[in-house]
Amino acid sequence: MTDPYAATAGAYDLLNAPWRAAQTEALEHLAPRLRPDAGPILDVGAGSGLNTAWVLEESAAARVLALEPSPAMRAVLLSRIAARPDWTARVTVRPEDFFSATLPHRIGGAILLGVLGHFDPGERAAVLAELGDRLPHDGAALIDLQPPERPEAVAATTFARTRVGDLEYRVIGEATPDGGERLRWRMTYLSLDGERVLTEEVAEHVYHHPSPETLLAEAASVWLHAERLGDSSYWLLRRA
Repeated sequence: MTDPYAATAGAYDLLNAPWRAAQTEALEHLAPRLRPDAGPILDVGAGSGLNTAWVLEESAAARVLALEPSPAMRAVLLSRIAARPDWTARVTVRPEDFFSATLPHRIGGAILLGVLGHFDPGERAAVLAELGDRLPHDGAALIDLQPPERPEAVAATTFARTRVGDLEYRVIGEATPDGGERLRWRMTYLSLDGERVLTEEVAEHVYHHPSPETLLAEAASVWLHAERLGDSSYWLLRRA
């Protein structure tokens, strides 16, 4: 099976650094609404484990159920956990996606960052319904709607670049509309020594970009209140 995240896993934390402060700020809005007494915190598409680690650091009482189907990303996540033996009894990492994993009857909260666009409208409705069923009263989930808010062509743009020693790591993205709320993304990951390209890996995927109005309506239909966090792309879904 081809792993679409194999190209980015190794340098993911480096390339994600420009957005990490905003993600952490959004997580801090979620923190007071986490209910570890109700069940584990669900981290869907846990990636390299940044958000899983945040939960484990934030609450000594919290347990985390992390779902990450990408072998490459899961390897980074498990390496992060291996560096903290005190976490191993509090976190379970399942190599499954949202619909393949057996979810607990109750969860104490959920994190779905960089994830919602992987679901088509029918799948997204099912995800929201599952969250609504499993969250405790006034429990919450954190999600994001990745830009652009509505499907439109995106010219080749350098989204991130960072330097480690003598080498630079860079990611370039471009997208074309693919019908409805779909964009077809082409991501190029480069490592460079000056102007010399050492590695160049390309990943393509289709991502869904529902509008905020669509999210509000879909959330309300399963008794979830969607609250936008300032002017950002982050949203809290709270069980009414």
